[in-house]
Amino acid sequence: MVKRADPFRDLVNLGEMMSRLLDDEVRHRLGHQPSPQSDWIPQVDLIELDDKFILKADLPGMDKKEINVEVIERQLILKGERRMKKISEEKYHRLECAYGKFSRVFPLSAEIDCNQVSAVYLNGILEVILPKVKTGPTKKISVQCQVE
Repeated sequence: MVKRADPFRDLVNLGEMMSRLLDDEVRHRLGHQPSPQSDWIPQVDLIELDDKFILKADLPGMDKKEINVEVIERQLILKGERRMKKISEEKYHRLECAYGKFSRVFPLSAEIDCNQVSAVYLNGILEVILPKVKTGPTKKISVQCQVE
């Protein structure tokens, strides 16, 4: 069976790598510590709703103890390490799965209520719910000025 290359997947991966490099450069110029170099880039979906963000990350084969999620200053930081499980008497014919450390940073457009953040890891999918800080309804007021 012939496996065909997927140029669109390659473009997505290239875009992710360029984004990570630019993020590292911006953090460096702002005086923040650069993130450790990633060995692989897990695929994610980040969805914004009116009241929350939802992150879904494909992290198959990982132990949940090796996944770290942080929210710092309107940024969601996802880190971890997927380790290769050694098989005795191994003779690999193909190694396509990525292993090693990863670090992803996602800027968020709203403040997050960190006390209400929840995460569930099930069947290789990490789902993080990030509720936005609730703000009261806005009210328009009129201002009267007197000119002397």
